[in-house]
Amino acid sequence: MKTLLYICLFLVSFMGYSQFEADEKIIISEMQNDDVYLAGNEININAQIHGDAVIAGRTIVVQDSIRQDLIVAGGDIKVQGHVHDDVRAAGGNLIIDATVGDDVIIFGGEVYITENAVIHGNLIAFSGDIILDGRVMGFVKISGGNIKINGKISEGTELRADEIEINGEIGGKTKMVAEKIKIGDNAQFYNDVDYWCDSSSVDFKNSLVNGISTYNKDLAEDRLDFPWSFFGIATIAVLILYILSSFLILFIFNLLIRKFLSNTISLIETNVFKSLGYGLIYLLGLPLVILICFLILIGIPIGLFLGFFYIFSILFGHLVAALIITQYLNKNNQKPWGIWMLSLVALGILILIRLITLVPFIGAFISLIVIATAYGLIILTIINNRTEYKLSSI
Repeated sequence: MKTLLYICLFLVSFMGYSQFEADEKIIISEMQNDDVYLAGNEININAQIHGDAVIAGRTIVVQDSIRQDLIVAGGDIKVQGHVHDDVRAAGGNLIIDATVGDDVIIFGGEVYITENAVIHGNLIAFSGDIILDGRVMGFVKISGGNIKINGKISEGTELRADEIEINGEIGGKTKMVAEKIKIGDNAQFYNDVDYWCDSSSVDFKNSLVNGISTYNKDLAEDRLDFPWSFFGIATIAVLILYILSSFLILFIFNLLIRKFLSNTISLIETNVFKSLGYGLIYLLGLPLVILICFLILIGIPIGLFLGFFYIFSILFGHLVAALIITQYLNKNNQKPWGIWMLSLVALGILILIRLITLVPFIGAFISLIVIATAYGLIILTIINNRTEYKLSSI
């Protein structure tokens, strides 16, 4: 336990050199000299950030420069400021309208790289539809629904999609796998093209400047097989999204129920085993109650409500446990933490709990004990509060 606590404290102290902010609406209007971590509904970056920027939100607009990496996850993302290093993005709609000093890795729904965009490294994208009107100085790997290349790619290209349309310039070797491939009048290939599509004949017009096109039926297997090279990228993007969204949820929970959670701490030392028992009754007994409700016709609406509530509590079980452990650490801390530090410590503990659960069998057992104890403490706190209320009303 001490080892895990030391790791968690190391994570918090390491992040303590950075600047953190979480709110409904965040506007950065002054220059930031360190790394910045932001979580909110609407976020606008209107000033320079001289370190990394890690951002999670619904709507994100980056209008000024980021001197190092930009790691961003959200619904609608627009990058208009110069990013001097890498961009790692996961979102619903993503627009890059600026210069990026190194690689861009994207996991998203709709991606648009404008004609003003210049990517000095590589572009790797796993997305729904993507339009590339800008310039990529490195190589490009894209897997998506529909791909349109209207800009310039200096090195090689590897494309997998339902439909591919090329109306730009590609300097290196090209590999394309799609049901439909369309070559526009402005397309230019300066190296060999290896392709597969439903129709073996593709009209390359006058686009083959310095290379030949080859229909390769073996590439059909690439279309049927899942592109594992992109799986790792997708996993990283999802992991980033999970961490940032978890931080946002932890912040909101701390904002709304921090006082209630702090009240549960008084029961840990004296009622921990009792809490575990109550929690196990809840986790193992409530599904039986839900089943009985579904067997009784008039109980179906109650069963549906309890079912949704139970699923919600399971999904957020680790977060609730992390919040309670954080409150316990905060109680024994000489200087109480503010809400942002509480959220960060809780995030570190959450990550540690999730890592422990990856251990076969033992991880699942520990996860059950931790979640059961957390919910048991909440149940006991509610019972005690009701008892005190009744006594005070007598």
